[in-house]
Amino acid sequence: MPNKVIKETRILAEDEIIDISLTQVPTSSEIPHGVRYSFNYRVKTKEGWSTVIRFDNAHIIEGLSKRDHKHLFNNEVQEIEFNNPKELIDELMKLIEDNRGAINEIKGR
Repeated sequence: MPNKVIKETRILAEDEIIDISLTQVPTSSEIPHGVRYSFNYRVKTKEGWSTVIRFDNAHIIEGLSKRDHKHLFNNEVQEIEFNNPKELIDELMKLIEDNRGAINEIKGR
């Protein structure tokens, strides 16, 4: 069975985008839910596009027990539970909303 792949860019504003990548893969010990994913929220600064928040399972991070994690602002990493893509997108949108002041500061750099 071929892998299902979704790649999409959502434009939130002229200086804010979310790159979405989802690939259905066989379940394994590394990816027990069978989805390889990345949700990358980027903003445009004076120096170009910069990642502010990212959710992914693309790699293992030393010191974490789970592959699923999010990178926040200054690359702070936190483990997350993957239930489904919609829940992660909803969480990402809430993080953006809750951190609007910090995001606007980053955009001004």
